Parts: sequence; structure tokens; C-alpha cells
Amino acid sequence: MKCLDSLKPTASNWQLIILANGKDLTPELLAKAESLTPHFTLLQSDIQLTPGKARNLAIESVQGEWIYFLDDDAFVLPGYWDIVEPLLNDPKIDVVGGPDSPAFGMNALSLSLAMTLSSPFCTGATFSRHKSFGKKLQFADEEKLTSCNLWVRTSALEGTRFPEDYIRAEETVFLQKLKKLGKGMFYHPRMKVAHFRRSKFRQLWRPSFYAGFYRSRLMKEKLKKGNEAFWLPALFVLLHLLIFLEPVSFWYLVRMYLAIIVFVSIGLAMRVKKFYLFPLISFLHWFIVFMYGVGFLAERLRRLRS
Repeated sequence: MKCLDSLKPTASNWQLIILANGKDLTPELLAKAESLTPHFTLLQSDIQLTPGKARNLAIESVQGEWIYFLDDDAFVLPGYWDIVEPLLNDPKIDVVGGPDSPAFGMNALSLSLAMTLSSPFCTGATFSRHKSFGKKLQFADEEKLTSCNLWVRTSALEGTRFPEDYIRAEETVFLQKLKKLGKGMFYHPRMKVAHFRRSKFRQLWRPSFYAGFYRSRLMKEKLKKGNEAFWLPALFVLLHLLIFLEPVSFWYLVRMYLAIIVFVSIGLAMRVKKFYLFPLISFLHWFIVFMYGVGFLAERLRRLRS
């Protein structure tokens, strides 16, 4: 409901599209959606579609000049519309987005996860998706933009759609295709949305694994050069084998890694004034990178076996 409450564009003729992806919506939510705009479209799927297929289905119902992708567990923060609406009138902009940030009221795990994702030591080049980078509008690529807070001009699509066989990283493929077509892609650090994160540990391993798995697949398709840094999590996983081959070297590297990650995690915990979170943030740094690397290697091994 917070997501809908935050949708307050100044234009009165905007269209709201909700896709019920394999789940039922409450009467309260539907009533709220209908009260926001007379141009409300409800799409339903009895089975859960992949993210790309769900987004493509929604795109087919779009009638306006711009499409705004906003996840149902995110909501727009105050001041957002004042920043974004002038940008939509700029003819050089075909795609524009901004970062997400921790939502107020999350539990310790969710908040720790949000802070970890904003760390370059965890998410590398994509950290600016989860932390404001700079102060003004800037050129962007797919590493800075996130599909949970993304505007795309409909005329820029030219038949480009999200890949429907990706479980994760579908927005990266989509944005790489738009970049290859020469579309104007931009990032504004003040275009923030708040994003609720997963609240249970068992919900974390699958997204991290698939993020690595589909990043490896994307690199195989060679839509963009210069992705070598995404091999680092796979190398990180392989370094764990040193405990059997060179245990002395392994523990030396462990001490170095801990010194860096604990220091970074303390800084992240202090940013939200919750010092007690730093052990959990430290662990999540290791866990996410490790599972990402396992997913990356799994995709490579799958290709070798096939």
C-alpha cells in the first residue's frame, strides 16, 4: 500500500498498471489503485511469470510517453516528483533512474542487507544502485540503474524487451540493449525510492546465486565488453580451496579480508547509527559475494558439461 500511496505525479491523466504475478490482490489494494487514477489497468497471471515476461506483458498495455518501473516493495520518497518531472521533458533523455535506499522500519537483517548492498566491497560497480553517487544528473549505464526505480521513454524501445528466460539480471540485459542502440541513459542520485529488503535469512541465498548465474550467462552473450571484474566473486570462491592446499596462506588472506570488511562494516553500521549491526553486515559481505561466485561458476560448469 505504501507503494501506491507514494504515486503522486502532478499530471492527472497518468496510467497505473498492476500485474498480479501469480498471486491475488487484496480488495483494499485494488480500491486504492482505482482511486488514484481513472486510467487503471489490472493484469493477472495465474502462474508466476519470470520478471522479464511480467514486465513485457505490462509494457504491451502502456499508453503514455513514459514507463515507470517501480517494484511493489518500494515506494517513492518526498521530493522525488519535483526532481523527475522536469527530466521527462528533456529530449536527450530516453532512460533515467536513481538509487534505492533502506525503508524505515525494517528488521536488523533487512537493514543490514540494505547497507551491505550499498558497499562496493559487496556489489562492486553496481553499488550506486543502492547508494547516492554524486549530486547531479549524470550519464549512466546498466550498472548504475535499477529496474525498481526506472523511467523509459516508450518511443526508445523500438522492439527492445526484457529477456523472458532470465530469473535475475533481466534489467541489465534490457539496459545493455538500449545502450547499444545509442539511447540517452542517465542517473540522478536524488531520485530516491525506499526499498524493503528480505527479512529472513533463507530468502537470501537464491537471489545471490542467480545474480551470479545470470551475470555469467549475460557475459557469454557478449552484449558489452569490459566485464572482467565480475569474475572476482568466482575467484573469491576458488580461493577458499587454499585451506586444503596452502592453509597458512589461506589464514593470512582471511585475516586481511576480515580487517577490511569489518572496518567497512563498522562504517556502514554507523551510517545508520546502529553499531551493533556490523557483525551481520560483515557476514553478509562474505555470504553474498560467495553465493554470487558459486552461481557464476555453476553457469560456467553447466556450459562445459553441455
